[in-house]
Amino acid sequence: MPPVLLSLVTWNSAAFVEACLTAALAQTYRDFELWVIDNDSQDDTCARVEALAATDPRLRLYRRPDNTGFCGGHNYALDHSDSAYVLLVNPDVVMQPDYLTRALAAIGQDERIGVVCGLLVQTTEADPTIDSAGMTALPDGRYSLRLHGQRLSSANLTAGYVDGADGALPLLRRHFINDLRVEGYFFDPRFFAHKEDWDIAWRGRLYGWRTWFEPACRALHPRQFLPGQLRLRTRLAGVMKQDAVKNQWMLLMKNIPRWQFLRILPRLLPRQLAIFAYSLLFERSSLPAFHYVWQNWQQIRHTRKLVQSRVRQGWQPAPHSPGMPHKPLLSICVPTYHRPELLARTLQSIGPLPPDVEVIVSDNSTDNDDCQHMAQRLLAGQPADQWHYYRNPPGSTIVDNFAVCVSRARGHYIYHLHDDDYLLPGGLTTMMRMLRHARDEHHVLVFGVELVDSQGRVMRHQTVRRRQVWQPAEALEQVLTNSSLIRMPAIVASKAAYHKAGGPDLQQGNTVDTDMWARIFAHHPVLRVPDKVAAYTIHEGAATSRMFTKITIGQLLRIFEKSEALLPQSRLRRAKAKFFHQFILAGTYRSLKQHDLASAQEIFRLFDEPSLRELSWPLRWLPLRLAFTALNGLYLWEKYVRYTPEELVP
Repeated sequence: MPPVLLSLVTWNSAAFVEACLTAALAQTYRDFELWVIDNDSQDDTCARVEALAATDPRLRLYRRPDNTGFCGGHNYALDHSDSAYVLLVNPDVVMQPDYLTRALAAIGQDERIGVVCGLLVQTTEADPTIDSAGMTALPDGRYSLRLHGQRLSSANLTAGYVDGADGALPLLRRHFINDLRVEGYFFDPRFFAHKEDWDIAWRGRLYGWRTWFEPACRALHPRQFLPGQLRLRTRLAGVMKQDAVKNQWMLLMKNIPRWQFLRILPRLLPRQLAIFAYSLLFERSSLPAFHYVWQNWQQIRHTRKLVQSRVRQGWQPAPHSPGMPHKPLLSICVPTYHRPELLARTLQSIGPLPPDVEVIVSDNSTDNDDCQHMAQRLLAGQPADQWHYYRNPPGSTIVDNFAVCVSRARGHYIYHLHDDDYLLPGGLTTMMRMLRHARDEHHVLVFGVELVDSQGRVMRHQTVRRRQVWQPAEALEQVLTNSSLIRMPAIVASKAAYHKAGGPDLQQGNTVDTDMWARIFAHHPVLRVPDKVAAYTIHEGAATSRMFTKITIGQLLRIFEKSEALLPQSRLRRAKAKFFHQFILAGTYRSLKQHDLASAQEIFRLFDEPSLRELSWPLRWLPLRLAFTALNGLYLWEKYVRYTPEELVP
């Protein structure tokens, strides 16, 4: 099963389910299944879901014979799945495309985060009203929606820990789900609907779990009802009012520890007496709720004993085998693409795994299972809990693979080793020695690499003479100056650094890695290590048309736009001129070396783009640009210069 399940419960939801599902299926993170649990809808909800399911195999419909409510529907999905994460989705929610990507990045920063909630707004206007930003625990045992009713422009939207998550769109960790089960149920089925998110929030806090609010996760949720709004309450069906009253009493009886009781009672008692009086005088349809609690007192008391017994144990990390730390020091991510013979070389180069290292093979292959069989055969001798193989959905791109590797990695540090690159002998040992020493001091390390051709022959070395540290401004300027500064198998960055930078920006396309390094370098010093640990393969025959294009230029310009507030304008302009000269001249030279004259001319003429015409001509690249300009004007590309500076090696 994919690492993420989206669970959506419907009941006569035809009016809005299509918009919800369309947004869910358009998430930039694609490795998930979307289950719709239908509670015996009487409208055409199921027909609409089935029509969409016919266009996307990730979407599945499960029809239930009766209405088991929000709690019963989601319990069905949780009980019949084993994904590492579950996103609960209300049918009236419309997510932004990067909601899931950002939520996964947030939940990965700390193993004690059991839930991530985002920012829900009620309208699509420029300055919308906030629906919720998580929940706040109140002194009387209730929970309120944080920032509800405030305008977005006036709210303090700071990422951080909150008391609980609204049930409309929380991302849950599987260990959190299993830990909160009482008598086998995550959601108490007696709740049916209403206040079940209060129950989960309270129980999670008692067990030592944390809830993280991530404002970058955004969605539309036009909520129509809040329990405290009496004018709206009068319009509700009697059974909904009963549930609201019944569930309030049940969660109080189950969750209040003895040591909190005397502190809560003075605030709790007046309100509950007022609710009883209101029900007796004005809302007699709610009185059966009190009768239910009285009749089921012994069952509720038994549930309380189970909950309070678990509270006394404190927070419990997920079980793991003795040989593998729960959170490894390093995650080695190996993206692979229909190249089993190269994958074999990469996996063999890793060697025996130290106990604090995990390997993640993330496979974009669609035509066959060759890479899967190769990975399973070569990793069979490694400890079973230290390697994982994932098959990504059809249509996944290199950019998607980069993002899912970051989200799947559990290590303190993340290292990307593509299937056409490999570790040098002793490379992993050298790397781990540095990481163990640097863990409490450095978030980003850049090692030396060998540049090799497709036959493994060394073309040159890319490293530094001695160990050095770049401070953030210098590091950012370096990566914005040299388009080939960072080779993928050279860099190791902490998962916290990825999270602080906001994770991969999938809109960057082929430049997602350069953009990621720029944003990480802007926040963290970079330790340059002279030791060479890996080989980076340069494929001479690789096509350049997909890389050196107007689209790529636009994506690279976005990186510079993001950096405008981080560097003085004079330094940014110099860096920009050097970066684009190196990039375009490298592409031109690469095409010439392949005798693709038309592509060489097309790439060189990228200098004529309006956004690049005003670039200064750096002295370092002046001779080569003048030479190529002359060749272009005289149509003499066939007589290109055979010597080129090593910085033009792509």
